[in-house]
Amino acid sequence: MLHFPMHTARLSCLAAIVLATACLSGAGQRQPPSSRSDAIRALCQRLGIGPCATIADVGCGDGPDTMVFASIVGEDGTVFAQEIDAARLKRVVDAAGKRGFHQIVPVLGRTEDPHLPNGSLDFIYMNRVFHHFARPRAMLEHFVSDLKPGGWLVIVDQQEGPLTDWAPAESREGQHHWTSELAVVRMAREAGFRFEDLLDDLWFERPPFVLAFRKPLPMPADPGDPDLPQPLDAPALVRALPLAELQESPVLFFGLDAARPVLPALQNLLPANARLLDVVLEEWALSREELVPSARTPGIEVLRTEKGDLALPSDIRPGLILFADAYHRLWNPAPLLRRLHQQTPPSGRLVVLDRKGPDAEPRRLAGHHRRISPQLVEKEMREAGFLLRRTIPAPAPDRFLMIFSPQTPSTHAQ
Repeated sequence: MLHFPMHTARLSCLAAIVLATACLSGAGQRQPPSSRSDAIRALCQRLGIGPCATIADVGCGDGPDTMVFASIVGEDGTVFAQEIDAARLKRVVDAAGKRGFHQIVPVLGRTEDPHLPNGSLDFIYMNRVFHHFARPRAMLEHFVSDLKPGGWLVIVDQQEGPLTDWAPAESREGQHHWTSELAVVRMAREAGFRFEDLLDDLWFERPPFVLAFRKPLPMPADPGDPDLPQPLDAPALVRALPLAELQESPVLFFGLDAARPVLPALQNLLPANARLLDVVLEEWALSREELVPSARTPGIEVLRTEKGDLALPSDIRPGLILFADAYHRLWNPAPLLRRLHQQTPPSGRLVVLDRKGPDAEPRRLAGHHRRISPQLVEKEMREAGFLLRRTIPAPAPDRFLMIFSPQTPSTHAQ
């Protein structure tokens, strides 16, 4: 097997030079780039990556993008051409030599380790590589270590929305299984990246998604997602819910992240014979079997959404439906809301607790940022047949709390 040594750190350029020369061709363009190389230049321009930068092209293949990056960073920059296929890497080395790109450094990686130099990179780029990772979490954790604080990770891959191909991760390296952008965002955030933006508008073709993440500056003290909602006062939230109106009606709970402690607090205040159902969203899950923390609690049933819908038994007429830090995750809420509206009695209530996002933010972007506009929530509920009853103070300063009820002919006429 071939082994390629890596360069040590090069001389860095002055920040003023980087800023002055980062404005690459295509500034101010209104149309998407027409070629792959133009798209890469547009990405670098958007992210402020230019001469003197240090870039890793992970899974570089035969190196077409590596060559473009070499022209962007110039003689004083560095491009690590990373591959786990030694034969392909040899072809990149040969092509770089013929073009005089001495700033290209070959790196032979492994399934669980890209073998990039720690803390040295401004930008890590992958084009249709992530879905082949057999150990994606390990790779993402390495990427966090490999980047400088404030460094960028851009993942170009395919399949918007939730997973539809549930192949186990260990089989992905040797076979072809598309991943999903929701899975990528979740894993990147849990590895320590902050989601920054969707850059699809800079890509030259469809249907790939282009996700931009950043290593936090400064790094948080605790590992994991650096942009979680603030902790909740779970007992205070449960006391604010319309539990007195429940009687013996079932309760549906959709809860993620900081809202998971709400489930046991809710169970403690419900009657002993109350039916409590914990719903696992396909937009969150990375496998068909994955359960959220505390899902295996005695006395709590588990359901799963599938293809945007929820197969509720016909005898379940929920008196309370609670979305707690989960509503923003829905890729397309309409089918699920229609199902809930069909089976919720007029006396039932649907409650949304979530982190407040800007009004103009599209749902797809809001979901990746783990927030949503109350205005958008009300619009989607109204379209599904739910009427806003009231808003009440949320038990955390970054949240909002809205209570809805199913519209009936009488309420619709009011």
